[in-house]
Parts: sequence; structure tokens; C-alpha cells
Amino acid sequence: MNPQIQNKEAMLKESIKHFLTSYQSGSTDYSSFESIFFRLIQTMLDPPLEITWFYSAVTYHAAKLSSRNNPSTRVLIAKDLLNLLISCSNLSSPLKKIGMLAPVVYELYDIVRDSRNSGLCVDMEVEKLVENTVSCVMMSARVYGYANEDAKFDSALVCFEDLVRVWTIDRGGRGCKFGENLRVFFPLSSDGIWKGLNGRCGIGELVGIVLCEVFFLRLYLSFGSGMSTEDFLERTKDQAVQTIKGFQNRYFLDMLLKMLLEPSLPLAALLSSEEEILLHKVLLDAVLLVEYSFYPGQWVQSCDSRSKKLAMLWVLVSERAIQFARDKIDLSRASLYLNAFRESQFVAELIKWASIEATRVNQMTIPDVQTPKALIKWLLVLEHQGLRVFEHKVVSRHAKALVGMPIVESEPPLNQNILVRNGIDLNVDQEMDDLSNGGFPATFCLMGKQIEMGRKRKEVVSVLQESRIKQVKLELFGSSDDETILPLSMDNGLQSGGAAENVGPDDDMELNG
Repeated sequence: MNPQIQNKEAMLKESIKHFLTSYQSGSTDYSSFESIFFRLIQTMLDPPLEITWFYSAVTYHAAKLSSRNNPSTRVLIAKDLLNLLISCSNLSSPLKKIGMLAPVVYELYDIVRDSRNSGLCVDMEVEKLVENTVSCVMMSARVYGYANEDAKFDSALVCFEDLVRVWTIDRGGRGCKFGENLRVFFPLSSDGIWKGLNGRCGIGELVGIVLCEVFFLRLYLSFGSGMSTEDFLERTKDQAVQTIKGFQNRYFLDMLLKMLLEPSLPLAALLSSEEEILLHKVLLDAVLLVEYSFYPGQWVQSCDSRSKKLAMLWVLVSERAIQFARDKIDLSRASLYLNAFRESQFVAELIKWASIEATRVNQMTIPDVQTPKALIKWLLVLEHQGLRVFEHKVVSRHAKALVGMPIVESEPPLNQNILVRNGIDLNVDQEMDDLSNGGFPATFCLMGKQIEMGRKRKEVVSVLQESRIKQVKLELFGSSDDETILPLSMDNGLQSGGAAENVGPDDDMELNG
């Protein structure tokens, strides 16, 4: 590492330590920190995000203390903070400019939440500041090459945990655990997102989080408009779609999809139960019923792992959306989601990828995939055969929950072909054949007609291997009955299916045309 960079990092760490101690001791004079870091930033064309964050945090705390936390000055402080961060990142990359804005969103959410808790309408100045923040993001997103820039950033932010403590110290940040500080500093993110990052946060991930928070904060301000439900849904969906198009960021889309798989949305604390249902509808419509230009196209040949991850999440959200619509007896919306699944390029590419991967574990038969649940079941079978399908355990647990599989924290990889009794149509949703104790349909067949090739060779297994496979079968299928081989699909191909008709709440969701 460059010695100059090392020296600046050491200086930052030491300054953070002294600031936290000074604040805890009751000091209100931070002029020495402001002076030193102001001069340091003046010597750099493009100051590191971490140094800018520390300097802006010190000036922010000093301004709050001098105003004696007067509510009328909070918006002015937030506006000054936005202007300071913009001025310090004039020559920064688009991603860095966006990530820099996290403290502004943190303060804006706090103002909006306090207004809500006080039963007051959000001030027009706050709405204007939120829109200004969105405009800053959109301007950065319009820079040429922005959409492909994230590949350049691999390293985690320096002193990230300590910087979060600096920002949240006036709300108990010094004594809290890091996870609790994250919830305070990123109030519109979720625990699931941080678990997926394993505590690491680079510029790309930070940008995704900031975009999600700005997105949710902007949507929240749409509530209370007094419009009819249908008008509200239409207008808010249009706003969401335009925002997603403007952001055109895969980190953002990845995190948004993951949040839609969680039990509640980040805004739940500010919304009534009826409002949260409306927000769910808006988000699901915006994500599933629109094909965005920055969605990955044909990614299988390029081996783009990020596109595969997005496709997996999109399919999981599709199944969650269909279940959500059926639970609300909104059958027309369920049909729209099912049609979107069948027509999606995401799904076509994912099936193509799974078909290629299936041959590696000698699964020669390709199932007839008509619904998200059918595809998820097949992907889980492939994963249990030893293929890496889901990039993280959190996503794998979501997949199992959606198809009714029990979630087991430690599961052995299956490197052997599991042969089970009777054939099955993956698209059956009522579980007529019963999801067994291990979670997979007890009548799932993993191999087709071509299994005859080399069967005799594969029948020669040791007693130890047979014992291991039998144990795994019992864990997965909950049955020790004799098993026979029947193909999933005799034509070894996929059927596209016709247009969806009315979807009843208890239909099997197969809906073949």
C-alpha cells in the first residue's frame, strides 16, 4: 500500500478514537478536528470517502450542538450537510458521489420519522430536500459508463464500523453493538442485507443501500396524498418505475429484491398495515411487470454470476408475489405476475443455465417449468446434488420457505444421483403428492431416459456409499420405501404455456394454455 495512504488511514483511525472519547466526556469544542481535516481535504483533488465522512460528521455534530437541537434548524443542518458532501465530491466517480450521501438520508429519515410520530405533516422543505437528493443521484447515474463502473471497486471501506459510530454517537452509538448502529445509520435497510454482506461494505454495496433508502423515502412521501386507492397505486407505481429506470444500478436491484423477500418492508415502522399492503403492490408491480433496459439479457454464455443472482432473486420474488396476490384474493394481479414470469428473459436464461448445469450431475431430463414454484423446486434439487445454485444461505432459506421445505442449517451436499419413486409434475402447487419430511416432493425424479447409459457402472457402489446415500434420502424425503425411476418429462423439453386465465386461490397454478 502507498505509504501516504497508510499515513492518512492511521491519522483517521486515531482521530476517530479521540473524537469519540471527546464527545463521551462532554466536550462541545471540535474546532481542532474541523481545522485539521478541512486543511487535509483542501490538499486533495478527490478526498477519500472516509475522510470526507469524518470531517462532515464533526461539522454536523458541532452544528447540532450549537443549535441546541432546535427542531426548526434541523432541515437547515441537513441542507448544509448535503451541500458539503456535494462540494467535497465534485471530482469523484459517480458511484462515490452517490455513496457519499448516506449521512444525508440518515438525517432526512430521522426528520420524517419524528414528524410522523408527532402527528405532523412532513414539511415542504423536507420534501424538497428529498427531491434534491434524488436529483443528485440521477445526475450521477446519467454519467457515461456509470452502469459498468461497479466492477472497479472491490475493497471494503476503511474504518467503516468506527465511522458509523461517529455519526450515531448522539443516539447511543458509542455503547451499542455494530449491528445496532447499522440499524440507526441505515434505517431503511434491513438485517438480511447486512447478513448477506457478512459485515463487509464496499462502495458498490454502499451505493445499493443509499439508492434503496432514497427510493423508499421518496415513496413514503407519496402517502397521505388523499387520492383514491387506484389513482394512488397508478401514480406511485409510475414514480417507482421512473426512479428504478433513473438509478439503473444492479446493487440497488439486488437489495430491493432481497427486501421484498423479507417479512416486512423497511418502511413498515412508518406505515399502517393498509399502507404497507399498498406499498407491496406498488413495488411488486414495478419490479415484475416492467422489463428495464439495464436488466441483463443473454448472460449464460458470458458466465455473469451477478446476472444469475439477480435472475434467482427475481424468480423468488415472482413466487412471493403470486402468493401475496392469492392471499389478498387479488386473482387478476396473480395472473399478471404469472404471465410476467413466463415471458421474462430472466427466467428463459435461468432455465437455460439450469439445463446446462443439470447435465453435469447426469440429470438428463429437463422438467416442464410453468410456475416460479416449479423452477425453485428444480433449482433446489440441483443444489442438493452438489451444484452451487444460490449464492448465499439467506437466499437459499428464502427459496425453501417459499416452496414449503423445512430449513436445515447444516445439510450435506449430495454428490450422488438420488432416484425416487414415481414421476411428478413440478408445477403442482397444492402439494397433492405431499412435500415429504425433507422438503422435496416424494415423487421427484432426477433422471430421464438417457440414464440407461452407464447404469451398470453406477450400480456398483460400496456398502459405505449405499449407507450414506440411504441416510441422505431419509433426511430429504422422509421415506425408506423402494424407489423406481420415472422421467419428469418424456420430451426432454420445456413448454412455454399459454396465457394465464383466472387464478383461483387454491388452483395448482399450472395454467397450461
